[in-house]
Amino acid sequence: MREDVANLMISEKDFDEVMSTRIEPWINKEFTKRSISSYDGTKLACYYNVNPDEKAAVAFCHGMGEFFPKYYELAYVFYNMGYSVFFIEHRGFGFSQRAVERLDHIYVESYSEYVDDYKEFMDKVVTQYSKSHKYVLFAHSMGGGIGTLFLEKYPQYFQTAILSSPMHRMNLGQFKPWQVSLLGGLMKMFGQGDKIVPGQREFDGINVWEKSSSMSKARYDFQFNKRLAVPEYTTYGGTYAWSAASVKATKKLLKNAADVKIPVLVCQAGLDTLVDNEGHSIFKEATDNTTLKVFSDSKHEIFNATDEIREQYFETVFDYLDKTLR
Repeated sequence: MREDVANLMISEKDFDEVMSTRIEPWINKEFTKRSISSYDGTKLACYYNVNPDEKAAVAFCHGMGEFFPKYYELAYVFYNMGYSVFFIEHRGFGFSQRAVERLDHIYVESYSEYVDDYKEFMDKVVTQYSKSHKYVLFAHSMGGGIGTLFLEKYPQYFQTAILSSPMHRMNLGQFKPWQVSLLGGLMKMFGQGDKIVPGQREFDGINVWEKSSSMSKARYDFQFNKRLAVPEYTTYGGTYAWSAASVKATKKLLKNAADVKIPVLVCQAGLDTLVDNEGHSIFKEATDNTTLKVFSDSKHEIFNATDEIREQYFETVFDYLDKTLR
């Protein structure tokens, strides 16, 4: 394993101590937090730390139910590998403004809202403070869907992209996409679009690490304890409106995948139960410059997998960036 990456790897047994004594104090001291107004006036929470020796600026695009502290370790690793770090909490998540009262309900009318919010983030924060003006998209899960739509609509921003377990197609279990769309539309018509869909749930404060998409208990517990301590971090269950919007978004992004021209690394989790990995194959076939790397023994959150898998993951990511940012 390359030495620079190995020096930044944190083992499962050391995670709690390193997070509490090194990473979290660094985040609190060195990151700037600010709020920006999006195209429709929605207030969005953003965080950034500019590396004086910046190789490139990494702009994160997080997944469903996520928030900035879940990415503290990733921020630490990328910064110490020479990158500036920029993070936005999507509308309805973390300290960004919500359209519904329940903090644990995930609601959006259309993914175009997420995409155009992200453009505001790029225009008002990332491009304003980056030193190199080289931009890397790092997008996970739902964020991978948002990020792919962004690359299709606004192709001029990024030099390369890392899509980690991207939501190119949802795992809907026994339901068909048209059924989710129809039910979501009907519920919205009757004013129930902000209700939780079957199979999702509100935040109940119960630790369910064994059933989670993380393979690291220390990392899961850190994030879970943040949810217990901070109400804004309890965003948890998808609503009918969000589910219908998600199905529509994944259909659109695969239809327009050929519009993505930059080099893309898709990291796929072999044991994923949240996204349908077939979507990654369809995306790769439709694009000219996509590399698909399969981590066959990983659950959905590859960066929260076992020590061995995470080492392979980070080495893959940074080898890819070294190659594509030359």
